[in-house]
Amino acid sequence: MSQPAVQAEALCGWTDSMPAFGIEPDEALARAGLDNGDVATSNRISLKRFARMAESVGERANHPAATWTIGLNYDLAQLGEIGTAITSAQTLGAALRRFADHFELLQDSTTLDFQVKDGTATVNYRILDPDIWPRHHDAMFSLGIVARIVRMAVPDAMDEIELGFECARRDTGLAMPLSRLSFGGEVNSLSLPVAMLDAAMPPSDARSNLKDLSTQIARKRRAEPARDRLAAMIFARMSQGEINQDELASEIGMSSRTMRRRLAEAQLTFQQLLDECRMRQAMLEFRTRPECSIAQVALRLGYAEHSNFTRAFTRWVGVPPQRYRADTLQSQH
Repeated sequence: MSQPAVQAEALCGWTDSMPAFGIEPDEALARAGLDNGDVATSNRISLKRFARMAESVGERANHPAATWTIGLNYDLAQLGEIGTAITSAQTLGAALRRFADHFELLQDSTTLDFQVKDGTATVNYRILDPDIWPRHHDAMFSLGIVARIVRMAVPDAMDEIELGFECARRDTGLAMPLSRLSFGGEVNSLSLPVAMLDAAMPPSDARSNLKDLSTQIARKRRAEPARDRLAAMIFARMSQGEINQDELASEIGMSSRTMRRRLAEAQLTFQQLLDECRMRQAMLEFRTRPECSIAQVALRLGYAEHSNFTRAFTRWVGVPPQRYRADTLQSQH
């Protein structure tokens, strides 16, 4: 599979902010295999390296909320046309919708969606590639940008928002009561009262071209290998029940026959792709959910019988899942 990337502009603001948190920028970038020249010489950088840099900065900073603060102070103009689309929206709800609708232009193998339900509006964020972990500080940075957008319309919004994280409970450094923080979730999220969505964004002379952004998304999707698009969709739906290949084909605008032909060109069947995604996700589950039984992990991955999962995992990795999990937990201590 192709390595997921993020727009190089994501680095903007990081190097200027690092010294305030006791971090030497060049060293932080070098630890992740990046440098300041990446913004000037490349449109896109490795998402894995970016997440590694964020984690390095977050763990070494003199304040646990450093990466959140960098996101909270992020200059939306660095997002180019998408930043313009956000700041030219008339209401907060429209701004968040535009961010979610066009986020895939900024970052691969990631979901950022906007939902409204039962009086609560929620922005959910998650990197889908299971090989990118840990990724807590990438989530802190990304939700910090969402909070920046929210505060543009509602300056005192922090008094009412709630945050959720994939990672286990930890000190976020945020001035929020624990009742408004949750951990161990399926996604990272920022929730706010739906009434805030009607709040006016600051006046702006900028004019966005939403039609052009839609054209860019269509072009990006056409250029992306079917294998990569399908894998991202599988990871996004892994814990939501049975994965139907006909439904996935329809969602990416292909007939099932065309999808199978595209996969065959990559010497792959849909079942092989599904198995690969399941095994990669299983490895992450064993690292991050040690409290789950083998049967629970199998169910989360879509196996009706955990014995089928055990056989598949053993074929893929070479050792039974029980042994793999035990070795993984031991290596973490």
